[in-house]
Amino acid sequence: MEYIGRGFMPRRRMDLLATGVTRAQLESGSWSSPHFGYHRSAQVRDPVRQRILDAVAVMPYGGVVGGWASAYLQGVTVLDGGWGSAIAAQGRLGEPVLVAIPPNTVVNRPGIRSLRAALEPEDVVQVAGVPCTAGARTAYDLMRFAPDLTEAVVAGDGLVHAGLVDATAIAAYEAAHSRRRGVRQLRDALPLLNGRAASPPESRLRMICRAAGLTQLLVNAPVYDLDGRFLGIVDLLESFGGLALEYDGEYHWDLGQQTRDNHREEGLERTGLTVLRVTALDLRNPPALITRIQEAHRACLTIPIASRRWLHHSYAA
Repeated sequence: MEYIGRGFMPRRRMDLLATGVTRAQLESGSWSSPHFGYHRSAQVRDPVRQRILDAVAVMPYGGVVGGWASAYLQGVTVLDGGWGSAIAAQGRLGEPVLVAIPPNTVVNRPGIRSLRAALEPEDVVQVAGVPCTAGARTAYDLMRFAPDLTEAVVAGDGLVHAGLVDATAIAAYEAAHSRRRGVRQLRDALPLLNGRAASPPESRLRMICRAAGLTQLLVNAPVYDLDGRFLGIVDLLESFGGLALEYDGEYHWDLGQQTRDNHREEGLERTGLTVLRVTALDLRNPPALITRIQEAHRACLTIPIASRRWLHHSYAA
């Protein structure tokens, strides 16, 4: 069985039987059938990668993996199509695997979304033998097909942060393919991208802050006291008012990490910064979070500037 980067490529049932695998083995718990007539090992180490390989197995000739799946295979693991642990824990379904297929071909399998597209050779890269859309094309599809502007920014931030592509290359690709569905959203998202954003929740929080009126934010900004001692890196910093916003991810179930973060927060607040902590539950209720952010920011503006005892490096959003 072909093993590709922590995943197994499904094979047709008849081919496996021809190699000596028995019907009894295929029907045992050691094997799984992601598509009718196809089987692979049931021992899945990376569920996200395995879903992609399951789609690759039934791609028509000339098909190319695109969208979040292409990004994931190229190392941008924060873009997992919603198949990662956070979504799985909520019992939610993730996005299908986008497959660019040549005109006049068809693929109709569960968990796959087909896109008929005549790709240029420079649009395709090979990743462990799997054809994937290159960085600019991956960003182009992800950002224009995103359900809204926020998720377009999330996708773009993730790709730029990982170094798969930069905003200039995305803009150039869009300019050369400007008459496709969704390009207006892509154009709107481009000036909002920030490669310093380290995770999708940070990007979503930044977009909510923009809705709250905080548009000049520093992203993952190092903060120091007046003696030059490093105090920590804050996810988002509104430096005029002195408001730091921190996203608490799943790792905060780790008591040790939570303790270290609490100590860091205390140090930041002793210098005159106000720290607002945000969780995944907060992100699911943007109106309430916007109100919290605006109230915290107004309170910050009442604190005398002379009381500040902190400095930062200027990484603009």
